Amino acid sequence: MLFSLAAMILAQAPPAPAQSLAIFDYDGKAPTEFQERGREPVDGATVADVSYASPRGGRVPAYLVTPPGRGPFAAVLFMHWGQGDRTEFLSEALRYAKSGVVSLMIDAPYHRPDAKDFAFIADAPAERDMFIQMVVDLRRGVDVLLAQPGVDPARVAYVGHSLGATWGGALAGVEKRIGSFVLMGGLPRVSDVLGDGDFAKRLQKSFKREQLQAYADTLAPIDPERFVGHAEPSRILFQFALHDRHISARAAADYEKAAPGSRSQRYFTSHEFNDEASARDRQSWLFERLALK
Repeated sequence: MLFSLAAMILAQAPPAPAQSLAIFDYDGKAPTEFQERGREPVDGATVADVSYASPRGGRVPAYLVTPPGRGPFAAVLFMHWGQGDRTEFLSEALRYAKSGVVSLMIDAPYHRPDAKDFAFIADAPAERDMFIQMVVDLRRGVDVLLAQPGVDPARVAYVGHSLGATWGGALAGVEKRIGSFVLMGGLPRVSDVLGDGDFAKRLQKSFKREQLQAYADTLAPIDPERFVGHAEPSRILFQFALHDRHISARAAADYEKAAPGSRSQRYFTSHEFNDEASARDRQSWLFERLALK
């Protein structure tokens, strides 16, 4: 009963006040310290192994995919799922490059050579800082994209899967330079560890209630559902899988509710989104938004 009550309270979390958006701020005037380690031609495009300085310390490994020609180009920022890395969207970026898109794919903070170990539930403040850093690093990634020759600043989009879709909601609320967002199988709340979802139930078997409560209290103020409503609704396309073992129907509905007026689609697939329909619809929506052929 206590777990169900906690889930109800979390589901009713109000949008973050405007001043709370500052939690994802950074010094946009600081140099990106962009570096390139190497590059190779692939399918007519160029794939470069790059990195840039994180405003919160360390460096952000990334792949930069650029099409041939001088532009003008659209730009897409990609963020992988929790079990993946910056390679997840490489093939999609190469496909988009054929239509004149420059793409950047970064690694999450915990995938980097200088990543610090922390104990997940048992170290909630460290996890909170890691999520904030990821959103800030994505914002800095927009700076990197806009610095590329020929990129049109009026045609910038974001695609995030799972982890990337979860924190893409927070990014949508604070980053106004991105005009279109595709959020694939994301969670509205990372603090819902006291709820009745499958993942929460597994956590409840492994951790004490006091630990879970402390985690929920620490993460709740930055839950994506509190920020996504600050974005223009027409900018967001949600994609959800009908057979998603991580994202319940309730969680999907809550995310949609937090961004009224957004567009949403369901697919007969799993959390991995390895179907053809979601990829086709994603490309179609993005190309229309970015004025691409």
